[in-house]
Amino acid sequence: MPAVCSQWRLISEARKRRSRIMFSGRLAAVLYLIFWVENGRADTSTSCWMAGNQSCMDPEPYLLVGLRNVILRINLDGGGQQRLASGVGNAVLMDFHYREGRVYWVDTHTGVLSRVDLDGTHSQKLLSLGKGISGLAVDWRENSVYWSSRKTGTIRRADTDGHDVKTVLRDLTRPSSVVIDPNAGYVFWLSAGVTFSIQRSDLTGALITTVLKTPDSMLCLAADAVDRKLFWIRHGVNGLSTLGSCDYNGNGVNVINQRLSRRKSPKMSLFWDYVYVTDSASQSVMRVNRNTGEPPEKVNSKKMPSVPADVKVIHLRNQPVVETRAAFTPVCETDECVNVCSSSSGHCKCKPGFALSKHGDSCEDINECALWNHGCSLGCENVPGSYFCTCPEGYVLLADHRTCREMKPCVENGTLCEHACTHTVEGDVCVCPVGSSLHPDGRSCTGCVSVDRGGCSQVCVTLSPGRWECECQPGYQLQPDGKQCKAPGPPALMLFANMVDVRIVNVDGSDSRSLMNESKRSIMTVDYDPVQNRVYFADTERRQIESVSVDGGETEVLITDLVSPEGLAVDWINRRLYWTDRGVSSVSRSRLNGLESTVLIHDKLLQPRDVAVHPQAQRIFWTDVGFPVAVWRAGLDGEDRTVLMGSGLVSPCGITVDHNTHTLYWTDIGAGSIGSAGLDGSHRHTLTLEQVGLPFDVAVFEDTLWFTNREDNHIYHLDKRTGSDAEQLGVDSVQPASLVIVHPLIKPGADLCLHGNGGCSQLCESRLGLVRCSCHSQHVLSADGKTCLHVQSSSSSSSSSSSSSPSTGSGDGEWSDRVKNKSLNDESSPLSLSSVGEPFTEKMVSDQDECFSLSCDVNAQCVLEDGGSVCRCLIGFTGDGQLCMDIDECVTGLAECTSPQSECVNTPGGYYCHCGVGFNTDGRHCIDVDECRLELHRCDVNAVCVNTLGGYECRCRVGSTGTGFSCSAVF
Repeated sequence: MPAVCSQWRLISEARKRRSRIMFSGRLAAVLYLIFWVENGRADTSTSCWMAGNQSCMDPEPYLLVGLRNVILRINLDGGGQQRLASGVGNAVLMDFHYREGRVYWVDTHTGVLSRVDLDGTHSQKLLSLGKGISGLAVDWRENSVYWSSRKTGTIRRADTDGHDVKTVLRDLTRPSSVVIDPNAGYVFWLSAGVTFSIQRSDLTGALITTVLKTPDSMLCLAADAVDRKLFWIRHGVNGLSTLGSCDYNGNGVNVINQRLSRRKSPKMSLFWDYVYVTDSASQSVMRVNRNTGEPPEKVNSKKMPSVPADVKVIHLRNQPVVETRAAFTPVCETDECVNVCSSSSGHCKCKPGFALSKHGDSCEDINECALWNHGCSLGCENVPGSYFCTCPEGYVLLADHRTCREMKPCVENGTLCEHACTHTVEGDVCVCPVGSSLHPDGRSCTGCVSVDRGGCSQVCVTLSPGRWECECQPGYQLQPDGKQCKAPGPPALMLFANMVDVRIVNVDGSDSRSLMNESKRSIMTVDYDPVQNRVYFADTERRQIESVSVDGGETEVLITDLVSPEGLAVDWINRRLYWTDRGVSSVSRSRLNGLESTVLIHDKLLQPRDVAVHPQAQRIFWTDVGFPVAVWRAGLDGEDRTVLMGSGLVSPCGITVDHNTHTLYWTDIGAGSIGSAGLDGSHRHTLTLEQVGLPFDVAVFEDTLWFTNREDNHIYHLDKRTGSDAEQLGVDSVQPASLVIVHPLIKPGADLCLHGNGGCSQLCESRLGLVRCSCHSQHVLSADGKTCLHVQSSSSSSSSSSSSSPSTGSGDGEWSDRVKNKSLNDESSPLSLSSVGEPFTEKMVSDQDECFSLSCDVNAQCVLEDGGSVCRCLIGFTGDGQLCMDIDECVTGLAECTSPQSECVNTPGGYYCHCGVGFNTDGRHCIDVDECRLELHRCDVNAVCVNTLGGYECRCRVGSTGTGFSCSAVF
């Protein structure tokens, strides 16, 4: 080691006689790599420099910090601050080129890319990148600059002089934090789609793959080009910011939950064992050990004048140059080919549309549009590995995807085309919007921008014009057909207002039971809260809003003195209740406990009927059956009100939101139809009228719509896109009105830990509609999945016994001991976890945790036991957990249908006792419906109704004669 250090002393003395930047950028780079490759690796850890050991620390690393219109150079210990550049803008993104000795930055407000030498000289504006820039990275090997744009959904590149601009990736979902490793041949970026994820591509824009998905917001990304690891920061659980890492393939995930505040747009840079992070709360740069998760420390002792916009550690280690083998060298066995390796020659080769790079180990895109053999009649646009044809304004692309024709009105068949029609010499031809393809029927279109959304159940992702793929929302599973999304876990249930009560039933209509202890009601609307498992409903006869447990029992009156409450919706995230009162023409809001009731909207309303809420979109929607009829939209506070649909409606009634596709569905009982549209009123579509009768209300889950039909007082379900396959449910009901589906995934974003800490005795995490409990150090989770047991010696057993009881152990609706004096309905300050112990490390980041890796059957659930996680079949199924078969309770004699009027009907995972007309069921028995008392009969006004078993009789009064349904006076 002394010999190594003496070499670095000579370098240090030489640098005093030369330009510091030029020397470190060339000679020091060569010497540094020599020592790096040899066994005698120099001590270049950050502790060496910070300890002041000048003999072993050349070249010295330092920080560049973007700070309120300037870029500062700062030592790793926070000292030696120097201004490198000024006039850079208040919001900058930076990266550097060590061998060139330059730093590049973009002012995100103006979109201008600039550069300056690392000694502060030769400042130069290079290129206007446009606004919406969300990431900047330098390819120090090919001398290129990459940038991402949220606004355009692209990643582009140019050379370091600002020339030769190319689009590398397009049609991305809000890309940001772009990162380059030219040695590995990869570009990485964050995607803020329906699921936050880390995406990867080669440097040509081909071979796109998802590295990692997470249900939480990912804030920034960095890469260690030496260890080939990715590091990221995301919003963690309970206010913690999470530092995570994985390899370039998404494996070896390690996550540390740091006790850090939620930062606004943090940026980070790596160097050895530390991550340097900008902190908006303290206006400083923090240093965090990326391996141990030790408490962070400030680099700068004093608060900076403003929030640091970006930070970079300048050192050769962050931009290593790895020499590649010649193109003729067999490299298949070394796994150095980025794309495809030829097994016959041992050389790297490329897929069609790509050519081998000059280094021989990666593939570069071929620009087919420049070769003039592409076949496009007018315009051509190149994409990685391929190309597509385009047409100028006023022209349309025909079904061959190559020929452009001038848009001309059709003579005869224009009304037969789904999108548009143009007249050609061959006749009238249907055409589709850009990004869609003409269906084989020659009339309809398919694609992400078409009505069928490319056939996707939830999310349609455009790959290129005419090419797309389907994805699912977090928690859902894409089916083998590549289009449908199914929800794993417990089966869904249905809640519906039955006019006389509220009932819960399986979605196939089986196992219906009432939540009420009494059935003398007039209930038209119902909704539920997944956090507290409470059902909310309005009774129009008693003119009040009440709630009841989803398990049934006594009801709680929340709001009184209403006139005609007919619509109701629960905001499960912001903990609010919305309702319409048709009697006073208003839309109102309160807390879920009924307090702070206020009228949001009153003017310009006539007869508001139903209301729905979309908490993530910060919007409420309601129907108005007054004149003129309309479907309305407003903010959660009632502001920004607008008419979404004001034409083509007769009597709009029920309304709901599909949170997976961000689609509105409403019923029109006057027109006998169900309609759908985007949240902005676009892409309006009406289901076929013959299928739905007189629809009163509608609910949606997966690919199915359920609706109540006032024509025959039954519940039906059908396909949500086509309106086909309508089928009546065999559910016992009186007059079904409003209905909702109950499932952990149907109301995304619910924080189940708010109420009673989710039932967990210590740490609670709410994920995808389910609660996951965990424990502090020196505790283990018991078999019930909620209680934490202290790992203790016999001498301390008595002192820790209290720590093993869950906070909701009483089960009587009280909160944990810390807040047991607080009312259940007092939501002003939700349960805080600020008193939990030290940060803990978990080994997963996405919803693919230990349970998901077991591949449990769809009719099974993962259970945490002392020996680990196991698959258990759900009740009503039998098997080993990987394969679960339905038990036929009707055949095996397990069913308890005891009434003579009941019939046992087997269903997946259960059964139900079907009762005939004139009976209701409590799940086992058939109970006669007293049509006379409930005034459900059709007796004449001059007749007396007499209840019978399963029916009723109408008897004309004395002095009248007739059938009872029609009585006339006897003269």
